[in-house]
Amino acid sequence: MKIKVPKKPLPSLLSLVGYPVAILFSVFSFFQIGFNLEDFKRNLANRSIVTDPLFNPKWEWAIENASQALLETIQIAILASILGCFIALPLSFYASRATNQTTITYYIYKSFLNFIRTIPDLFWAMLFTVAVGIGPFAGVLALIMFSMAIMGKLLSETIDSIDLGPLEAAKASGAKHNQAVFSSALPQILPNFTAYFLYIFELCIRASVILGLVGAGGVGRIIETQRIFLRFDRITPIIVLILIAVIAIEQFSVWLRRKIL
Repeated sequence: MKIKVPKKPLPSLLSLVGYPVAILFSVFSFFQIGFNLEDFKRNLANRSIVTDPLFNPKWEWAIENASQALLETIQIAILASILGCFIALPLSFYASRATNQTTITYYIYKSFLNFIRTIPDLFWAMLFTVAVGIGPFAGVLALIMFSMAIMGKLLSETIDSIDLGPLEAAKASGAKHNQAVFSSALPQILPNFTAYFLYIFELCIRASVILGLVGAGGVGRIIETQRIFLRFDRITPIIVLILIAVIAIEQFSVWLRRKIL
């Protein structure tokens, strides 16, 4: 019996049009931004200004001067992630179709969370340093908005996919809508909320370092000061300390997530 060999499928529209367009657009962008390989090679000769001190770190100076700022960075991240995530918890229920029965309020809360997520955390830090002054308080406020935006996005989409059976059963038994949400919908998303909270806390540790560059407190402020004076020998040990702190917090989060979930 002769076996019929299937025909080779024709190239898809993506391979015929999409890939050439992507390559042409990449070449166009390459020239449009003014990238010059000769300038890159010439400026690369100045790398010793950065690399030489980077590999000669001043550990004593960093431990003495950056330890307190690193602790402040962790404090900013803890406070901001707790406040931001717990503010986002009730907002997420209003921004979900499954638990918000009013179309107008649904779009209001959904648009509000989208608006917060649109503004970068660095710009929030700039706004709050002007509003409340330079310091860790501005960093906390900026990361509250950052945490609230991420948690609102993740949690509202999680609520959209919950099992509506328990919610409808609670309403059928005479419970009001808010009571049904609290007793039936909230228990379903609490494990996800815990996992998202730990993930956002890790993000806040990294983000709080960046916010310090614009005066929002934390160890980033010291990094920016030393960068201005080209003291990269002091920046290297700070980066290593941040790396150790981030790895330790990440491992603790993984351990805690396994215990809770």
